[in-house]
Order: sequence, then C-alpha cells, then structure tokens
Amino acid sequence: MENRFFYILLLFAAGNFGPAGPQGGFADSNAPAGKIADLNGTYVYLEGHLESPSIHEWDFSWGRGLTITETSIEFDLGEKTVMIPGMGLYFIGTAFKDPEGAICLELFYVSDKERASPMNMKVSFIDSQRVFIVHDSWERWGDKSYSPEAKWIWYRLSGPAD
Repeated sequence: MENRFFYILLLFAAGNFGPAGPQGGFADSNAPAGKIADLNGTYVYLEGHLESPSIHEWDFSWGRGLTITETSIEFDLGEKTVMIPGMGLYFIGTAFKDPEGAICLELFYVSDKERASPMNMKVSFIDSQRVFIVHDSWERWGDKSYSPEAKWIWYRLSGPAD
C-alpha cells in the first residue's frame, strides 16, 4: 500500500498524469511558450506526415518553411494569419498568453469583413516540437480533434530558424 501511494505521489509530482493524447504519451503537460512568436511555423496532425512526399516549401513572413496543402496548420504572426486545413484562411484579431502560458488567438474567417463571428483558438505547447490545439468552433465544424477533451497532438513541420 505504501509503495502504491508513493508511486501515485511521484506521478503527480512529475506531472505525468491524465489522459493520453490520440498518438499516445501524455498530452496534458502544458509547457509554456517562451513568447507568442514561438507559435510561428507549420504543424501536422500525424507524426508520419513529417516524412510525407507531399511536403513543399513556402514563403512566410518568418522565412521559408515547409507545408503540406490541406494537411498542415500554418501560423504566420507577421501576416496575422492562420491557415487551417479544411477550413481555410483566418485573420488573427488578437493574440495573448493566458496564465498557464498557452497562446490564445481570436480569429476571423477571411470573408468576415465585419469581424462579427470570432473563433477562439488556444495553442498549448507540450515541448518545442509538439502542441495541442483547441478552438470553440469544433462542435459547429463537427471536428472533435479540436475539442478540449481530445488534446490532439500537432507536430512542428517547420518554423523560424531562431
């Protein structure tokens, strides 16, 4: 009994507890980004996509990066845009870090000229190469991978050199 209690206590102290993400491992360690600009880059939702033959280069405000059409999510804070696979281009209205260190974005679809229908996205860093992304439109889109419960892991495909 004492060993089990010590083991549980050790798990809590190390922060490795909670549900695993869809690709395995623990997705709820919330490593904060150093600064909002750390979000710049492209990310893919399956680790296997990092070796995809469909990868091509693209120019972003942060430099030349890699992307996969309709597969990678692309954050370009210099252009104030996010390209979401299957959903299109969004403009960033505001960006800030929450108390836990996650980056929160208020997004507007490119055709929403009045900025009447914001979407709120939260990006939490697991480490420098992995994030999980949630937004408040996942139910409307019917895409549970962006739900808070899913904590779907995205893998950095490319980003600024620094």
